[in-house]
Amino acid sequence: MDIKLIVMDVDGVLTDGRIVLDDDGVEYKFFDVKDGHIFHIAKDLGFKIALISGRYSKVTEIRAEQLGVDDLYQNQHVKIEAFNTLKKKYGLSNENIAYIGDDLIDIPAMILAGFSACPKDAHKEVKKVADFVSPYFGGRGAVRNIVEEILKRQNQWNKILEKYLLLDKYDKL
Repeated sequence: MDIKLIVMDVDGVLTDGRIVLDDDGVEYKFFDVKDGHIFHIAKDLGFKIALISGRYSKVTEIRAEQLGVDDLYQNQHVKIEAFNTLKKKYGLSNENIAYIGDDLIDIPAMILAGFSACPKDAHKEVKKVADFVSPYFGGRGAVRNIVEEILKRQNQWNKILEKYLLLDKYDKL
């Protein structure tokens, strides 16, 4: 596996799928900070990260900026078009792209991707095409778990452990 770009849906993957609107029409979404931290880890290893959402949300824009997302596509009702744009932009093949989705609209991109994954609470048809189904729900650690799985399959997880745990220092304890 040689993944260089991680692409994911937003609502139901990076969030728990709930969209809360107050009386003034202000939108709220729920993100997991642990999912967010894995973005920084992946980017430190040289991965590009893109979000493709079927709907527009200012909240998504704000979170994408906070996470240092390389590319954000919103109002994408045919997600394969954004997938192909990203592939061309970065000069990648399908095998270099991981796609994380949770609903029917994500299936075409998941089929093309070199590695596809979904949260535990994804639609049953999505689970059928996924290479990996996280034991975590969307917006509740699934993205963290899936990206860690990618890093492990590419033998990069130990680099993270060495960086964060200073494994050479623990040998002396």
